[in-house]
This record gives sequence, C-alpha cells and structure tokens, in this order.
Amino acid sequence: MITNTGPAGFFSGIGLFVMALLMAGSTSADCVKDLRGEVYCGAGRCIIDSNGTVWCSRHYEGDAARTLDGHVLCGKGRCANNSAGEVFCSSEVGGAVLVDSRGRVRCYGQCDPATADNCENIRADSAGG
Repeated sequence: MITNTGPAGFFSGIGLFVMALLMAGSTSADCVKDLRGEVYCGAGRCIIDSNGTVWCSRHYEGDAARTLDGHVLCGKGRCANNSAGEVFCSSEVGGAVLVDSRGRVRCYGQCDPATADNCENIRADSAGG
C-alpha cells in the first residue's frame, strides 16, 4: 500500500477537502433579472451574457460561465475557465471543479467542455395578479 506523506500528501488532502467543500456549496436552481426587469429561472445557475440575455444551466445543480467573448456556456456540474479562456465543467451533476496553479481545470468525475446546448432561457411566470 502506498500512502502520501509529507508535503505531497498534505496538499493532496487539502485539494480533496476543497473539492468536497465546493460540492457541498454547489449551486441549485437559480433566478436572475435581466436588464429590462424580466425574471428568468433555470434548474441550475443563471448568468447574463454580454448582450444582456439571461442563460441558465438546464441541469439541476449545474453551472453557467461566460467565455472571453461574453457568451454563456453551461454544464452538468460546476464550471471554470482555464488559462486559455475555455470553459470546462464537471461531468457529474453538481460536481466540483478547481483551477490549478498552471491554469488547468480539474473536475470531480471528468471535465467536459461547456456547451450552449446545456443552457436554457426560460422566463419565469408570475404568481398572483
């Protein structure tokens, strides 16, 4: 049996602890108001693109992130931009991600490229009236 001891083991343990914390605090359903005051909701996190349009992850506990050119892409798990500005998300629903010291995205499960197909744009209905 090989065990990590010393600094490598310590930092490896810290990385796993941080990923666990990120998973525990992952995003669930979200609603955001656009620039005109309209409310949009999604199964996962919602953010506004550079044109003022709200996009939400269609996956419960999914995430959304902006590209360098202001477009929104989404995924099943948490998402992050690598050092080249590409967006990657955990392949696991609500799965954690982190960006390492070299700007590479590390994911719980696998890293999948974020896509527009994983996003939705649904205006919320108002109750009462």
